[in-house]
Amino acid sequence: MTSIARARPTRPTPLRMLKATSVGLCGLALFLGACTLANTPQQDLAYARWAKCSAPYVSLERVDLDGRITFKISNEGSRQQVLQCLAEAGRTGPPLPEPVGVYPPSGP
Repeated sequence: MTSIARARPTRPTPLRMLKATSVGLCGLALFLGACTLANTPQQDLAYARWAKCSAPYVSLERVDLDGRITFKISNEGSRQQVLQCLAEAGRTGPPLPEPVGVYPPSGP
């Protein structure tokens, strides 16, 4: 009578599991990173409007995903100038959230 040797199932080694997990996480990170490379349509519109409305001593801080423009100002006059220009630029296209003018943080 011949006996057939059955191989015991082997458990993956911790190193092999670590490698597989690392590769999976890196792939997920690359996928999620690629998703954030493109602007939303609202951001593209906000950048186009900002290009028409820049003013001296005013700098763009950020454009949120919903198209809200946040910009740094040095005085109230420049803030009003930019807000008026952005309002005029917004009359011809889809609406965006109200822009926000902020003063830079003061020193210590």
